Amino acid sequence: EELLAYLSENVELSLKFIEEQIPSLSVMRPDGTYLLWIDCRELGLSDGEIKEALLKKGKLGLEPGPKYGLGGEGFVRMNIACARDTLMDGLERLKRAFA
Repeated sequence: EELLAYLSENVELSLKFIEEQIPSLSVMRPDGTYLLWIDCRELGLSDGEIKEALLKKGKLGLEPGPKYGLGGEGFVRMNIACARDTLMDGLERLKRAFA
C-alpha cells in the first residue's frame, strides 16, 4: 500500500511538472501503471529528432513510442517508479531536452 501511494505521488508530481514546465508536451494519466505515455507531437520533431534531443541535450534515454506499434510516432514512454530525487532529475532533463 505504501508503494502504491508513493507511485501515485510520483504520477501527480510528473503530470504537474510537465503541464507547468513543458507545456509543449502532454501526458496521458496512467491507468494502473508507473509508465508515462508522453505526447511530443506538438514539438513538430521526427522520432529521430526527439530521440536525439533527449540523448544529446537532456542526457536522458526514454523508450520511443514506435517501439509499441502503429500510432506510437511522436510519443515516448518514461518510467517513474523511482526515488523522488531521481524522478525530479529526469523531469529536469526532459525539460532541458526540449528547451
